[in-house]
Amino acid sequence: MSAKKWFALMLLGCAFSGVVPAGADPQPNPQEFFQRSYDAEAVGKLQDALAPMDALPGAARNGYVAQVRRGWLLYKLGRHAEAVDAYAKASALEPRSVESRLGILAPQIAMRRWSDVESAARETLKLDPNNYSANAKLAYAYYNLGRFGEAAAVYKKITDAYPADVEIRSGLGWSYLKASKAGDAIREFRRILEVAPKHALAREGLSAAGASE
Repeated sequence: MSAKKWFALMLLGCAFSGVVPAGADPQPNPQEFFQRSYDAEAVGKLQDALAPMDALPGAARNGYVAQVRRGWLLYKLGRHAEAVDAYAKASALEPRSVESRLGILAPQIAMRRWSDVESAARETLKLDPNNYSANAKLAYAYYNLGRFGEAAAVYKKITDAYPADVEIRSGLGWSYLKASKAGDAIREFRRILEVAPKHALAREGLSAAGASE
């Protein structure tokens, strides 16, 4: 047998046995890339955490988890448009995913794209109708779009489920106030101040409504 044939047979045998032949480059392991990314993020090195995700080998680079993680890291780095793209790719890969749809909301809010926030939150709520975060961001989008009645309705839905959440109740109070429902707003601001007397937005809202504590 010639040396050339012998070497070819050896490579074929290694391919089936999983043994890396001497001198050949080992196949990169996606697990190592993910771990390097987590380790870098744990010490606050976000750019170093993103680099392994961008360098993932083969199909792993375009996989669902890689795209969600890229979306998160790009958002943390302030690269919001790219974060939106990454989360959108993840949602296309896993159409029933709630987490990727929740993920896209943060960079959309950062860019103040309120109509996009509304659409994305609505898509999330089709999958998970009572999702706290999606409802809260939908209400916030309505508020910023000047649709105060719709914002109040969603905030009210959340406060019914989470009565102790003073931040959501503050959103409800301000939505009422902007919708010219001062009496309802005053009631909500006072409820907040009963348990959080230094709550700045509640105090400001009460003052804006022309009421005292």
